[in-house]
Amino acid sequence: MFGIFKKKARKAVVEVKKMENRDAVEATVWGAYSIAYADGICDAKEIAVLEKTISALPAFAPFAGEIAQMSSNIRARYEASPRSANAQALRELADVAGTDDAVNVLCLCLDIADHDGIGEEEEVQLKKIAQALQLPLDQYL
Repeated sequence: MFGIFKKKARKAVVEVKKMENRDAVEATVWGAYSIAYADGICDAKEIAVLEKTISALPAFAPFAGEIAQMSSNIRARYEASPRSANAQALRELADVAGTDDAVNVLCLCLDIADHDGIGEEEEVQLKKIAQALQLPLDQYL
């Protein structure tokens, strides 16, 4: 009888962990596109940094199929309304604020921005991203 409860409790813990990882995945992808579109143009090389990072993170493996669809939706959103997309990005980033995932997201955004040199528009967006993540940007530059 208690075995059933143990199995259900274990399953619930797995689902909660997956939801926590989902927030990290969403924040990572939104943050990456936010900085990639900061200068108005999303360069394929910038997104390649995101894709390499995602493939290197085992915690993101269960979301592999969703990430492609998420990327497509986010890209469409940025092309339709960059301001609205940026607002959504900041909301997604706030979901992981103050966590280890926040540091990872900020570092990825810095890597993407630094790909072709951090421009003025990217610096402004990095400050917004760091603020949403509740992290000091200067510490990670």
